[in-house]
Amino acid sequence: MSKTVFMRGLQNFISDIRACQNKEQEQKRVDKELAKIREKFGDDKSLSGYDRRKYVWKLLYIYMLGYDIDFGHKQACDLIPMPKYKDKQVGYMACSLLMHENDEFLRLAINGVHMDLTSRNEAFECLALSFVGNVGGIDMAEALTQDILKLLSSGTSRPIVKKRAALCLLKMIRKVPSDQMIVNPDTFCSTMAGLLEERDLGLLLSAVTLLHGILARNGPAGYETCQSRVIKVLDRMVNVREKDIGAEYLYYQIPAPWLQCKCLRTLQFFPAPDGADRALLDKLLTTIIDRTGTSDPKTLNNPNLMNALYAILFEAITLSVHIDTDRKLLTSCVAALSKFLTYKEPNIKYLALENLSRLALLPDILAAIRHQQPTVVGALRDPDVSIRKRAMDLLFTMCDASNAAEVVDELLKYLVVADFSMREELVLKIAVLAEKFAPSVQWYVDVSVQLLEKAGDFVSDDIWHRVVQLVTNNESMQPYAARNIVTVLKRGAMHESLVCTAAYILGEYGRLITAETPAAEQFRLLHATFPPASQPTKGLLMTSFVKLYLLDPQNQALKRDVVGLFERYQRFMDAELQQRSAEYLALADNPQAATQRFVLPMPKWPERESTLLRQLQKHEGVDEDAAAKAALTAASSAPAFDGVSTAALMAPPLAAPAPAPITPQASVDLLGAALPASSANGDPFFGTAATASSSAAVPAQPPRPSNPVDLLSDLFADTLTTAPPAPAPAPVAPPAVAPFPGTAAPAMAAGGLFGSDSAPAPVPGVAPVYGVPPQPAMPAPGLAGMSSAPQPGVFAPPSTSVSYPASGGPLAGPSGFPPAPGPTSGSQGGFGAPAASANPFGDNPFGGDPFGDNAFGAPVPVPPPMPQFEPAKPTGDIARWYSNLLVKDRGILYEDQYLQVGVQSKYTAGRGEFVLFMGNKNSDYALQQVSVVATGNPSVQLTLTPPPAQLGAKQQVQVPIQVVCMGPIVEAPVLRLGYVLSNVVVAQDLRIPLASHKFITPEAMIPRETFFEQWKAFSAPPSKAQEMVERAAPISIEGVLAVMRLANLGVEPGYLDPSPYNGAGAGFFHAGPTGSEHNVLVMSRVEGNPQNMTQFRVTVSSPNPQLAATTKDLIVHQLKSA
Repeated sequence: MSKTVFMRGLQNFISDIRACQNKEQEQKRVDKELAKIREKFGDDKSLSGYDRRKYVWKLLYIYMLGYDIDFGHKQACDLIPMPKYKDKQVGYMACSLLMHENDEFLRLAINGVHMDLTSRNEAFECLALSFVGNVGGIDMAEALTQDILKLLSSGTSRPIVKKRAALCLLKMIRKVPSDQMIVNPDTFCSTMAGLLEERDLGLLLSAVTLLHGILARNGPAGYETCQSRVIKVLDRMVNVREKDIGAEYLYYQIPAPWLQCKCLRTLQFFPAPDGADRALLDKLLTTIIDRTGTSDPKTLNNPNLMNALYAILFEAITLSVHIDTDRKLLTSCVAALSKFLTYKEPNIKYLALENLSRLALLPDILAAIRHQQPTVVGALRDPDVSIRKRAMDLLFTMCDASNAAEVVDELLKYLVVADFSMREELVLKIAVLAEKFAPSVQWYVDVSVQLLEKAGDFVSDDIWHRVVQLVTNNESMQPYAARNIVTVLKRGAMHESLVCTAAYILGEYGRLITAETPAAEQFRLLHATFPPASQPTKGLLMTSFVKLYLLDPQNQALKRDVVGLFERYQRFMDAELQQRSAEYLALADNPQAATQRFVLPMPKWPERESTLLRQLQKHEGVDEDAAAKAALTAASSAPAFDGVSTAALMAPPLAAPAPAPITPQASVDLLGAALPASSANGDPFFGTAATASSSAAVPAQPPRPSNPVDLLSDLFADTLTTAPPAPAPAPVAPPAVAPFPGTAAPAMAAGGLFGSDSAPAPVPGVAPVYGVPPQPAMPAPGLAGMSSAPQPGVFAPPSTSVSYPASGGPLAGPSGFPPAPGPTSGSQGGFGAPAASANPFGDNPFGGDPFGDNAFGAPVPVPPPMPQFEPAKPTGDIARWYSNLLVKDRGILYEDQYLQVGVQSKYTAGRGEFVLFMGNKNSDYALQQVSVVATGNPSVQLTLTPPPAQLGAKQQVQVPIQVVCMGPIVEAPVLRLGYVLSNVVVAQDLRIPLASHKFITPEAMIPRETFFEQWKAFSAPPSKAQEMVERAAPISIEGVLAVMRLANLGVEPGYLDPSPYNGAGAGFFHAGPTGSEHNVLVMSRVEGNPQNMTQFRVTVSSPNPQLAATTKDLIVHQLKSA
């Protein structure tokens, strides 16, 4: 250590700091000293070595006090090449503390470090290795790795140097990208093998650590010969005598426990050894487990000693599981861990549960672990929440068909008192176990009902959907399920998931228990849950009410209650409930026809895949592929009961659609109308047969109100969402018609987006291109030749992958339940849809299908001619919209009476993602010949995905545009937008809101030296752009800084310019094609007149004159309009 005690100036400065009575005095003294040091460093050629070291020590002391040091880095680097040790020591220490691995000043030190590494001076070598190991980055890895390898393989280097070299090499390996390899196994393996033969334990620990890091990064390929040497190192530690180990490596009489743990952990990367190595390793593992597993913690009074022993033991158990050692050794592991479960020490109990969970994955050991089930169940009541969670995981792992009922029963009991943080995962585990090991459908239904009753808030919809499927497919269980639901309803308050289950089961199978519980009583029990229910659940209940009424239409009291409820909800504000009420009132008027033609028994469900395993994997962060394979193995041996195989319950969700990519968005419906199932990414409710049968004729969509709807309501979301191109447009629905006499089609509310949004002053825009000769009227697509295929019936069973839409209940369609599986030969489609070969509505007394998608408008055989429309005119100021989007990432780009185009965008490092949201505002007719053409320029490259040629009524599509910035954007690229609607032909040129500042990354804390050096270097035109700005009203300095931030300049008040009336900031402009990207610094300073703050001087400086000019123009424009 350099003798700082003899530096009088440093000692005096420290004394002055300690004598300060408050923070202000300290700040004043530090500023004074920094100014003095800066002045001395200004002419550092006259500085002696003593003064240079003294001032660097002062900077380090100031840095330790918590102050930022923004100068002196070069002087610290200059000390490294000095020939004296005390100079090098100060230089290396200062660079280690004041710089990070990406600091540009570190490049100045690389040559000095190289000289020290090759100097053959141990002190210099150790200093250099310690420095590189602390702050070394990619640059040092590329320049110095060979020097480090030479020290590591040199026969003349002492262990103290090799230890540092091994750890320094590991740091270099971790810093380079994963696809690069700075050490070749073919040449380095021999060096590593030699290191593992060393006698020095410190060097062995560093060598094994290096090997562990290499194996964790690149795998064991090429290092197979090192496995036997690591085993020999472990043998030396386990069977060594205490006197053969130096006192510095004995930790509570345990020889180098860190080295033992590191060896055991490194061996886990290799496959199981063969021959003599395997026998020696088994012997060592047996010795460790027997020696440590039989120790009594009561005799180990020192917790540090216990931690060291048990750390070695648990690593040995993990290695035993990895190499799949013999059953005897694994049984010893279970015995040792089982004893640890009875200890009071929470850390030991936690680790025992964790390792037992690993051992439980081995079928041969599972029986031995199962003997500890009572102890594990008792751990569920442990005061430590982490132990309770591990006990729950172990019970889940050790459960199989032989003890499933007992384990699930214990978990259900624990569910009532479990922490809320654990309940969601606990419910998932119970549901998965019930599916995998259900002895009967009755048991599964009982467990599921208990889950819904005890933890409804934490139960996913998939669970009650699965209950409904099993009950529907098993006729013998239908009366039992109905009686069970009635019993639960009589107990009182229930969660909505259980209410949905009750609504479905009683609505469908309440007829089987009318002798015990009349329909009126069932209605009374369900109606008690109706007032607090949500809108989707009310829709389900209303569907059940009409079915219960049809069971006993002669009961006047029941009719009065049911009809009265429907009449009240005809005027309810929710359109879906209005629709249901109108339809069900029509059914109530003619119950005989409704029962015979529409409300028919449900068909059986095809076997479905469970989504619960996928949910559990996502919750735990497990590798889904591996977990799915394990679940598939379990499913293949699943038992069958009552003619129903449980394989469908356990089947992993391998066929589920993959998560949508980040770009472009799939089916964001901003119009409030759900897409038909056939247009989505696969139908979650229909099998392949259903899809094939439904592809012949697509039902028309219900008509939508003509009120304009804001298509961009999601543009104010907190996060930017992008999605794949929208599916093909759905057929257009016929004009709205009242569904029944005396009823009206429900209306949708209209809303605006930017009505109260303030915008900057308009920027001159590109004039619209109108005046194209009108085209003759054309029929609306989707009306001619409309199919009369039957629609889904009143009821359809739920699916395992259903989600609740915004309106319409948790089950799709106007019926309230999910769409039924596609009709097959001889089966009924849905609750009231006959087979596809018949038309159930030929003689419909109600004038049409009251439950199909045509409920609000009957199909017309010949489409009416399209009306004439007024010429399209923008509903706002296009230039104002453009000006808004220059400083925002989302908003409206264009809108007229028929089309709305919104924008969402994000930009990173010279690349941009620009998504157009194109929405047809017309409720009855599609837009034809839709086209979007983007024209780039030399400053920007655009890649556009074309939109569909037809945009259906109330349909929205997304058009992604990929942007690559090539240089400063002087002129905005142009977007040509066109479409045709009857006699209206629109061709509109729009400027794409792209400007240079979109590709600037703020740099608020740029080093002051760099800023002022570059500011001086580019202080003359054209690199410097300057303009005077005068406003009518004053603006605060906060407003000025906000304007600069709109230009993506990093601004920190008082950092670059201490004046309270000025603002200064900087950023880096990113541009260039892939592989040739470059960054350009842009700096700005806005100076305000302190007397009135209405006059400003805007100065922007950059090596690129065009970038300086465009950035200056933006700041000036925003200052004038702010």
